[in-house]
Amino acid sequence: MTSVGSESTRLVILRGDSASGKTTTAVALRAELGPKVALIHQDYFRREILSNDDRVQRSRDASILIVGAAREALNLGYDVILDGIFNLRDYSAPLERLHDDHRGRTRIYQFDIGLDETIRRHAGRPLAKEFGADKIRDWYDGWQPLPWHDETRVGGEVSTEDLVSSILQDLGPA
Repeated sequence: MTSVGSESTRLVILRGDSASGKTTTAVALRAELGPKVALIHQDYFRREILSNDDRVQRSRDASILIVGAAREALNLGYDVILDGIFNLRDYSAPLERLHDDHRGRTRIYQFDIGLDETIRRHAGRPLAKEFGADKIRDWYDGWQPLPWHDETRVGGEVSTEDLVSSILQDLGPA
């Protein structure tokens, strides 16, 4: 075990299917957390940093880079928000190590809004021009709880404002 962060750093992991509200929540939460927050988007690592036609290998490589970036940011004294699908196959073990090693407060939320709502929300995103409902159906995993942590389940009825307030309350003061 290699301890990471400090007793005052906060780590928030937002995971779930595409178009479920993770990034919207992450951006709103960052605005409320204060001046020293690292927002780490899985999509940025998978789509912008890495280029590899092998999706499985790219996902595994991204998990290493994402958790590494989170560790470094926590060690620099940043609060960290991780935002991504974070499938169990590639992310469960690295996220578990990060969770176990973090000396501060860690909270994990999984978005579970259902396939129909996911497709509806995706239709309003700029990414809908790049891929449609058929891809969303192919990629949809639904509720996949982490085997090592009782994460908070977020349904489609929860507004972003209410969720951000709840997360802030869960985290407590800086």
